[in-house]
Amino acid sequence: MVGAIVEHAGERSAIRARKGVLLAAGGFEGNDELRQRFGVPGVTRDTMGPWGNLGKAHEAGMAIGADTDLMDQAWWSPGLIHPDGRAAFALWFTGGIFVNQAGARFVNESAPYDRLGREIIEHTDGGSVSLPFWMIYDDSEGVVPPIKASNVPMVETEKYVEAGLWHTADTLEELAAEIGVPGDALAATVARFNEQAAAGVDADFGRGDEAYDRAFSNGASPLAPIVKGPFHAAAFGISDLGTKGGLRTDTVGRVLTEAGTPIPGLYAAGNTMAAPSGTTYPGGGNPIGASVLFSHLAALYQASR
Repeated sequence: MVGAIVEHAGERSAIRARKGVLLAAGGFEGNDELRQRFGVPGVTRDTMGPWGNLGKAHEAGMAIGADTDLMDQAWWSPGLIHPDGRAAFALWFTGGIFVNQAGARFVNESAPYDRLGREIIEHTDGGSVSLPFWMIYDDSEGVVPPIKASNVPMVETEKYVEAGLWHTADTLEELAAEIGVPGDALAATVARFNEQAAAGVDADFGRGDEAYDRAFSNGASPLAPIVKGPFHAAAFGISDLGTKGGLRTDTVGRVLTEAGTPIPGLYAAGNTMAAPSGTTYPGGGNPIGASVLFSHLAALYQASR
């Protein structure tokens, strides 16, 4: 017999199971202590995961000898910073470039969001990018950043301005002064980007070279020139969709010890297990897919016993 002791409304109950216990309780992105312990960049405020994802299932598994993997990893994305301080998952950019504290581009802004987030973290760890970094864009779509999927609804423009998150100026040099980057460098960065936009080729970072880069521009080049004043800047940070580290399992979801032997009756799936995809993000819905697939495989295995 296997099972679990659970608590609800202050009462503890023992639940017995004939076949096994499957842990599919999400990640630990809502637990700052665990994030710090395992070195996960970012803070709970900036995650898109449910507030209740505290890693309790992870801790229960580790307490009985479960091995773990990828515990410093998450499903990353750039995050538009909102007036409440939260950097929230944002994608579908129809314009703009990202610049660092030196006023220089440092990444393909149209890359898949997890890859983009990883590159941002790599640059911040290396010191070439400090937070916040900035999206620079022109007035083609107005003062609101050219983001079609902010995922957390934007509030009134004046609140971003009052919080120092959105800036506007008549010239790039004046805009640079407002966000604390060198004016001549920012102007040169935009000039080079505009030249590449006219040519349709981003020789610096390959923006538009892959099919995903053009997913939100109906196949057209995502290189939108920055030419129409006034010019704008919006503050960005790093966000995540949840952690991806967890209990190490085999191909049917059995939780393994450090020696690689299964813990009898214990299974894991989804973000409670160490992601089968490792440090990559094959595509949108991958965490949900892993939860569905490995829950199914675990149930089939248990039923066959």
